[in-house]
Amino acid sequence: MSLLNHLKNQIKATFRKDPYRFFTEHDIHTELALIATDYIKNREELLTRTKDNCMVSRVHHEYPTPFRCNMNGYSFKVIPEDEFDRKRKESPGFRARRGFLDFVVLNQDFVRSNNLSVVSGKRYKDVLKNLKNQKYSALDLAVEVVYHPTFDEKPHIGIMERRVASTNQDYEKLVALKSFKFSNGVSFCKEAAMFFFSNTSYKEKLNEMFKSYTEVPCFKILCS
Repeated sequence: MSLLNHLKNQIKATFRKDPYRFFTEHDIHTELALIATDYIKNREELLTRTKDNCMVSRVHHEYPTPFRCNMNGYSFKVIPEDEFDRKRKESPGFRARRGFLDFVVLNQDFVRSNNLSVVSGKRYKDVLKNLKNQKYSALDLAVEVVYHPTFDEKPHIGIMERRVASTNQDYEKLVALKSFKFSNGVSFCKEAAMFFFSNTSYKEKLNEMFKSYTEVPCFKILCS
């Protein structure tokens, strides 16, 4: 069984059994990290050394995207570097920032082949310099987590609608990541998915409000 399917099955069973166990998305991130860590440790290396001899874990939260994007008002658009430079010259106040991925598993061969500054993704200039001639995908897996909890019976339709817009934005970020390639054609990320959780009494209405997601898998995990 693949790591993605293992994660889906384990977290689905946990959430359906105790749907109020998690208060926030970060709680779910932590649970996914524990599941993934256990899975990887039993099959391959969890800790891997970078090219400059730094030992790192392959499991991480809040990993930066390899591209800038505009996410104003729940929109999403990748801003290539040439476009970013041109717009900054035309309008000095123009801004485009990198997004962040909720949960990732690094490719151990990518880790071994690059220095820490590239593997961590923290120094964007180093990342940009190394977008050429990579032999391996940077990520084995990237996951976005969306959690819509409700801890009372009040209708929160307005909040739900805003959350749907935010979820659509996160999904478009995943689609952009999945299609992003190094200059030699190697995919930056091998596999990507969205996990959508809801324990709200409006879960069915919320479920119906989503547009059809077809480019990247979206697993909708609703409490029973």
